[in-house]
Amino acid sequence: MILIILGFLFLFGYEWTYLKNKNRKKRTYWIVFCIMGASFFYCISTAYFKHVPSPIDLIQFLFGPIQQKIIG
Repeated sequence: MILIILGFLFLFGYEWTYLKNKNRKKRTYWIVFCIMGASFFYCISTAYFKHVPSPIDLIQFLFGPIQQKIIG
C-alpha cells in the first residue's frame, strides 16, 4: 500500500512539473489529475477490498474460452 502511494506521489510530481514547464491550460491540469485520482482510488480499492471480484475475473470469464480455442 505504501509503495502504491509513493508511486502515485512520484507520478503526481512528475506530471505537475511537466505541465508547469509546458505552460498547459487549466483544463489539461483537471483532465490529468482527475484521471490520476480515479486510477489511484481504483488501485487503493483493489488492494483494500480483496474479496470483491475484480475486472480481471470478468475478462477471464469472457475471453477464457476463446483463448482455450486458440491455444488448442
